[in-house]
This record gives sequence, C-alpha cells and structure tokens, in this order.
Amino acid sequence: MVASLAAGSPLYLYPLAAGLLVGLLQIALFFVGHLPVSDAIEHAFEGTPLSGAFDWLNLGRVPFSILLMLLLVTFGTIGIVLSGLLPMLPTWSLAIAAVPGAVLSTKAIGNAIARVIPRDETYAVTADEFLGLEGAVTLGPLDDGLAGSVTVRDRHGEVHTLRARPADRGTAIEKGARIVVVARDETHKGRVFLVMPFPV
Repeated sequence: MVASLAAGSPLYLYPLAAGLLVGLLQIALFFVGHLPVSDAIEHAFEGTPLSGAFDWLNLGRVPFSILLMLLLVTFGTIGIVLSGLLPMLPTWSLAIAAVPGAVLSTKAIGNAIARVIPRDETYAVTADEFLGLEGAVTLGPLDDGLAGSVTVRDRHGEVHTLRARPADRGTAIEKGARIVVVARDETHKGRVFLVMPFPV
C-alpha cells in the first residue's frame, strides 16, 4: 500500500489528501459548532440543472461536506489502486474508471449514511411535527427566491435547522425575525417548510 501511494500520480494523491482534510475539518466543526456552509451550498444548487444529480447523491439528506469527502477519497483511492494494478496504462486514462467508480461509491455510502442520520426525522420527531413550532430566521431574508434557513426547538428540546420560505408569496421575512412553521412545501418534495412571522 505504501509503495502504491509513493508511486501514485498527483491526479489521485491530491484528491485523496484533500478528501482526508475535509474529513478532519468536519470532525473539528463537530466540536466547534455547526456552520451553515452545507445548507448554503444546497440552496445554491436548488433549481439548477445540477439539482437532480445532487438529489440523486443524497444532497439534503447527507451534508455536502461529507459527500465531497466521499467523492475525493474514493476517486483518489480507486485511482491509486488501479495505478498499482495497471502500471502500463497512462495515469490519466484510469480516471475513466475512477470517476464513475467514485460517483457510484459515494451514492452507495451516502444511502447508508442517510438511513443512519435522516435529516427530516430525529429524536422521534417527524417532519410533520415541526408544524406549529416557533423559531427564528438564521439564513435570510426569506422571500420568493432560494429557500433560506430557520431554527426551531422541538418538544424534546432539540434544535433543528430547516430550509424555509414565506407561506405568503411576495413577502419577505428578515434574518433574525421570529417565525412559526405552518406547512411543508410539497413542490420541493417536502424538504422546504413554509413559515409566517410570529406573532401573526
């Protein structure tokens, strides 16, 4: 294994190292506190041609940073292994197998992770139980554009970050404003919640 790494091309070593670095950063952020980077990236892809591809990879159910780590690590690992098994082939040509291999591996691992840490149901709280909860806008303003984020506290005292937009079209709710969750936006597969200012 050490020999394979030593002989590996930067084309595969650098992504592998970057993926491991993302993993270490994810661990550090777990202890420091959550930063809404993944949520912001999810919002950026919403409604774009890439939205379907990222939905297939479980973006929204698995944090973006974890998906990125999986893609980089699996691409680098597959490339290095193939380099060791097929040293007679040009390094770049192995990417033809490494890219789809990394995507399929990320999909499979992401499916397993999504089953372990579902984002719509935690601590015996289903997504429908978020309805009626009060909270505050943390990523806004909320308007008819891309969905923003709100935080709410469930009946167990756990804090959840939800993607949200105003229930009344044409209105805007500023960051920091108090809100109440009133419905789920079924046009976004129920992953986005509709909120109103509180008190109404």
